[in-house]
Amino acid sequence: MKTNIEIIDFEDKITKAGKTYGRFKTNEGWVSCFDVKSCDMLKGLKGKSASVELIEQGDFKNIKKCYGEAGNEDSQVEVVKIGDTKASNNKNATMYVSYAKDIFIAASIENSAFTMNQAIALVKEAKEAFE
Repeated sequence: MKTNIEIIDFEDKITKAGKTYGRFKTNEGWVSCFDVKSCDMLKGLKGKSASVELIEQGDFKNIKKCYGEAGNEDSQVEVVKIGDTKASNNKNATMYVSYAKDIFIAASIENSAFTMNQAIALVKEAKEAFE
């Protein structure tokens, strides 16, 4: 759920698997954030209110995404262009992007050095194998 919270303090933490995350003291209590981009944005909002997507998992509250300073979210909108003109003419481009994203997410959890280019290469290889 999208909500506004006040960022009082923060600390950097590391999971048992070695992945870094942020832990933020807020007016809602302590909440964690595992999204690097959102953590960086939230650190810059210490002492201010932030617009965030807050999710509850059992007894824990996590920030899924930070939209920026509360009341100023529109300035934080980022446009991401995926692919190029050649890819956009491909009726299956969205499907391939989705496959690459799924591979990237799964592999990144195990290996932080895994890149999106490696995921794309795997999708291309699989596509060629079935053509």
